[in-house]
Amino acid sequence: MAKSPNDRRLRLVIGLAMALILAAPAGAAVISGSIPAGPGKPPVKYECDHAEVEYKANVMHLRGNVKIWQGDISVAAETADAKGTTQDFKDSHWVFNGKVHVRSESQGDLRAEHATVEIAGGQLASAVVTGSPALFEQTRPTAGRLAKGHARSIDYEVAAATVTLTGDAVLSDDHNSEDMHSPSITYNIHTMGVEADGGVGDDRAHYKFTPHSGPGKKP
Repeated sequence: MAKSPNDRRLRLVIGLAMALILAAPAGAAVISGSIPAGPGKPPVKYECDHAEVEYKANVMHLRGNVKIWQGDISVAAETADAKGTTQDFKDSHWVFNGKVHVRSESQGDLRAEHATVEIAGGQLASAVVTGSPALFEQTRPTAGRLAKGHARSIDYEVAAATVTLTGDAVLSDDHNSEDMHSPSITYNIHTMGVEADGGVGDDRAHYKFTPHSGPGKKP
């Protein structure tokens, strides 16, 4: 069925309106959008002060108070640049810069100056944060313990619920006064299990355990 001139004119007007919204200057209403996810999954949503989208190149630039989130997982930063394999950005690579904060209410916080995030099939799949240093922190209210660490780079795998700290990695646990130093440390957020990979000489993993002591407590 042939499209009428009015149909084509309507699509053109809608397209121009979207372009004007996405190019709104900073200080205007918050710009928001979403990336579709798989069946039964919430979409990945995003918002910022200013956005530019190059649909032919599958590229998006977000500036000012940038935030993307899916469920309780969010990534906030000053800027973000995304490159997708398709125009819906369901499979895309994101680069965040400036005061990056990766947060999950159930899994903890990551903070750094830079991060790369992978969206696969409309799912926030992984995040790698880098800084001097990059920081990780997780509070377990039910266990009454705080785990925190820092390294040059931290790789957060969402599905596996693990964070891998690489480069002068340090992980501590205030519940048991534990300190671990290693070139690479992997921490399982769900089980609170720790695995460290060392090298040779001074690069080998170092682990310090200081049990709590006091009335009724055994060392």
